[in-house]
Amino acid sequence: MSDQTPARRRILIADDDAATRHAVARLLENAGFEVSEAADGNAALSAIQAKHYDLVFLDVWMPHLSGLEVLAHLRTGTNRPKVIVMTSDGTSETLLRAVKEQAYDYVSKPFPPRQAVELAQRALSADGEPTIEVLSARPHWVELLIPCTREAAERIQTFMMKLEADLPLSVRETIASSFRELLLNAVEWGGQFDPNRKVRIASVRSSRMLMFRIADPGPGFSFEKLSHAAVGQPESEPIAHMSVREERGIRPGGFGILMTKASADELLYNEAQNEVMFIKYFDDTNAIPAKKVG
Repeated sequence: MSDQTPARRRILIADDDAATRHAVARLLENAGFEVSEAADGNAALSAIQAKHYDLVFLDVWMPHLSGLEVLAHLRTGTNRPKVIVMTSDGTSETLLRAVKEQAYDYVSKPFPPRQAVELAQRALSADGEPTIEVLSARPHWVELLIPCTREAAERIQTFMMKLEADLPLSVRETIASSFRELLLNAVEWGGQFDPNRKVRIASVRSSRMLMFRIADPGPGFSFEKLSHAAVGQPESEPIAHMSVREERGIRPGGFGILMTKASADELLYNEAQNEVMFIKYFDDTNAIPAKKVG
């Protein structure tokens, strides 16, 4: 049995706010990480170029070089660290640029410093996962390819809902629940949780409508053959699927598509039913100004 201890994971905290930087650094050190600090963008980039870090907590607006500019420099490097972007700037342009520059995660400031430990552990536990590909990063049209893993689905769901922060809370909660259900179905049933397979997501926004479209790599399905789901049951036996799920050893549930159909204004499937389009219209009382096109 070896008496060697594993090397501690290295984390860099880059933030011009000393209080935030020190608080996050101390908590991560207490959690067993090796932590360094940088007070501006130039110092952060120099530190990353001088020594390998497994993870960087990167503020966006810092002197000399912004966090987004640091991210852009890192894209051309090799063996780049994972990056968690920290900022109080919740504009869609900042969010989209962070994802386009391959930020691993995004956290809004202020946040409880102890949350940094959870974020670090989640990021570092996903080593080797394929990256999320950005096909379009316009505020009115976002399109992504994500690997078929639960972790990637949960991470991108959080990001997508931050983009819709200007919608009324009730509308946002409905959209978030529906998006999560359809995305997890695509990753689990269409992609079989295979990280080498991809789900394609598009979110299109106008002043009167929000549409997201999810296409999975699977062969599709038939509603008539979904004996394990509520949506495939006759109205007279709405919970008949529960016994089927129990017999097959499938986790409890099966109401997701039925609930999503009820919350959507339109829910459209292609012929194979491996691609779905969720549409939510805004009426005169909750219409939102269209996001800037360009």
